[in-house]
Amino acid sequence: MKLLRCAGAVAVATTMTLSGTLAHADPAPPVAEPYTLQELVGPYPSDLPARGTFIPVLDGFTGIRDTRPDLMQRNLDRTVEINNGASAVAQQRALFDSNHERLVSLSDGFGEGLGEAFRTALHEGRLPKVQALLGGELSRAVGIANLSLLEKQHWSNPRPFEVAPDRIHYYFGDGVSGAADPYAEVGGTSSYPSGHTSSSYLIGILLADMLPELAPQILTRASEVGNSRIVLGVHYPLDVMGGRIMGHAAAADRLSDPAFARLVDEAAAELRAALEWSVGEPLDEYISSDTPYRPIGTALAEYNERMTYGFDRIDPSMTNDIPAEAAVLLRGVAPDLTDDERLDILRRTAIPAGYPLDQAGPNGGWLRIDLAAAYEAV
Repeated sequence: MKLLRCAGAVAVATTMTLSGTLAHADPAPPVAEPYTLQELVGPYPSDLPARGTFIPVLDGFTGIRDTRPDLMQRNLDRTVEINNGASAVAQQRALFDSNHERLVSLSDGFGEGLGEAFRTALHEGRLPKVQALLGGELSRAVGIANLSLLEKQHWSNPRPFEVAPDRIHYYFGDGVSGAADPYAEVGGTSSYPSGHTSSSYLIGILLADMLPELAPQILTRASEVGNSRIVLGVHYPLDVMGGRIMGHAAAADRLSDPAFARLVDEAAAELRAALEWSVGEPLDEYISSDTPYRPIGTALAEYNERMTYGFDRIDPSMTNDIPAEAAVLLRGVAPDLTDDERLDILRRTAIPAGYPLDQAGPNGGWLRIDLAAAYEAV
């Protein structure tokens, strides 16, 4: 049995094992019980965005599009720079991310050994709650309301490979049989915000809630999935930055919904038990000796750079605050802190106000949240 790897990203093979011999404390894996049909169906208050749609928190794009042609040009030029300058490894990872579900891509953030343990457990059906909650485009946590369909329709922004076809390099394949054409798949659809990015951050934040020990790593991998869309030339940096805003707001909605948060907690218990059985020791001990996705300093720097993609602040005088509802994003790493204490951490680790897409008023502040740094600061 063999694990297939693609330029640093891990592909799911039809059969796979963990490298090396693992000494299980128990001869049989923990019994995994799927959610009941009623638990999956709900409905849950967070099935619809708290604001009706995510357009209000994403509307910093409208002013840029309507009044800042220079910034829109820079948005395209930065896309071309990233797309044309992508290394062979970055190209292959971008194609991998395009061809596989977010849960598999994000598992890189668990580290080399633990990520492999996770994918094995997922393949063997030992994580039914995690799969139902986070696996696939229509997973229970994502759902239709969080797919960015209404938001894309609102702005109808053309994609970079259609705006500047002669400036974009086109990448295909990645060795996966039947891999989709990443350009035909999205041709004629709107770019803003990036749905791949928003779902990656939503799923990544929920995984970080379940595995707070690895949160900066998982979140940085989520940022790489978003960056992969720019590498392919199917999204702009502003699309990816908007996708991060949307993913944060969607995750806050989910974790603030007590009934839905219970599903997250049950999936977390399933996940942690399955991983500890797989590696044969407490997670913190195993993680300390595993090969990480990134050294922590590198992870934090990559995450931070992708928050703004080198854009200058366009309104240095802007003032806003971190949204109060964002406090719940730190519940996994700081369950005993109050919301005010969690907000203080988010404020202390946030970037300044006034970067592109940031807004004044009650819908602003989401762009400023450096969640990887906040987790590391707790």
